[in-house]
Amino acid sequence: MKHISQIKINTLLAVALLSLGACSKSIEDSTPSGTTNGVNVDSIGHSSFEVSLPENLRPLTISAYETYGVRPSIRFSVNEDNTLDTYWEGELSNTADGHRHLTKISLTSKSIVSEIPFPLELNLGNTSFLGYEYLGNDRYIMGASEVNANDLERTKPIYYCFDHTGKIKYTIDLWKNTSDANAPGRAGQAIIVYNKFIDNFGIYMGRRENVAGHQAGWLSLHEAATGIQTFSRPWYISHNFDQRLLPLANGHYVALAHADALPSRGLLVEQWKFDDAPLNRTWSNYFPIPKAVGGNQNVTNTTTGDLLELPNGNIAIVYTTQREYTADWKKRDVRLAILSNVGASKGSAVTVKDVWLTSYDETESAGWGAQLSHFSQGKIFIAWNVFNPLSSTKVKKTTLLVTDYEGNTLSRKDIALPNGKGDNSRLVQPSQTIKTTNDGKHLIFMSEGSAPNKLRVNLVDIN
Repeated sequence: MKHISQIKINTLLAVALLSLGACSKSIEDSTPSGTTNGVNVDSIGHSSFEVSLPENLRPLTISAYETYGVRPSIRFSVNEDNTLDTYWEGELSNTADGHRHLTKISLTSKSIVSEIPFPLELNLGNTSFLGYEYLGNDRYIMGASEVNANDLERTKPIYYCFDHTGKIKYTIDLWKNTSDANAPGRAGQAIIVYNKFIDNFGIYMGRRENVAGHQAGWLSLHEAATGIQTFSRPWYISHNFDQRLLPLANGHYVALAHADALPSRGLLVEQWKFDDAPLNRTWSNYFPIPKAVGGNQNVTNTTTGDLLELPNGNIAIVYTTQREYTADWKKRDVRLAILSNVGASKGSAVTVKDVWLTSYDETESAGWGAQLSHFSQGKIFIAWNVFNPLSSTKVKKTTLLVTDYEGNTLSRKDIALPNGKGDNSRLVQPSQTIKTTNDGKHLIFMSEGSAPNKLRVNLVDIN
């Protein structure tokens, strides 16, 4: 197979970026605010700007209820110099070489600054993207599978740690001691998260047992300096459609898993130390999923959302599910759970709060993409995409919400920004982590823009 060299790709992109990088479009939301039933409506300050990309963004998954994960991924990290290093995929990236990008965007000039080179092996068509993260100290890490046109037959996930010039620091052959694994990252988003408190990172993805075998998850933890593995769960929760992983200040990690079968049908949460015993099982089922309508256990009518550690050590989790489990019930609502004692032992988590945040009628439904983040003192920021349940590929709006630690709604804002394709933008990405600017004044998340070659940077005022 003949591959485009990374140097040639960067040269071509440099010319394109110089001409396109300065082209940005800012959107300030000026909707008047008010109060309804004690909730401040439209009082959340949201703004965004767009940058023009050197090629069209790969179209996002459009179904509101996608089971096997949302693609492609838009990941980013925040730098001390007020820039964002952003991973995104061009529309030909699924099958052609050279269409994955790591682009530096300035929050000051609201433009593209440069393209960051990375190893050629990470930029090949017919491979699965397996996550991106910045590990500090000029260390980037990204993963990809081997080349195979059939994503079920792909194996050999390799992770490369490299610097800003693309020079490789080390590689991780993740499955070198695993002979029965296939389809890395196919069921979910394949995430990498960095734990700055102990200079360690976690890898979490879906996997198959051979091509036609059982499906579950893979989870491993690694030293950031060397890539050496300190913990692994090579066969974790089935069927594990969705993956979320949160690093804690005490050096532990908390994982969410979407389990439609084993060890317990429901949404599960579990916690480990970075060097824990591999078979230390501490999972709790915070939302038991009812028996499948029609007998198909893969149908859960539920979507994993996101998680957050609160100052008192409790874990906040947002997720979406149906209020009624009947065959003709199409819409989903958003719930917020506050749990204590997560990970002390198997089944130890205690539900402190579990509240419905929405009550949609037949015209609206929460789809994939629910996220949450710290806001200001005593407050949680939550965001999700709202779809039309009668046409689940159409986005009506994105809702921004602020609650207190008891789950009481304090303020809300609905945003509908066209994506240039007869639909509204999906502003919230399920595999992203909402981040905070270095000055602490804004939350940041990234999404598709108003045209196929636009990338949107969303900013929310913290107050």
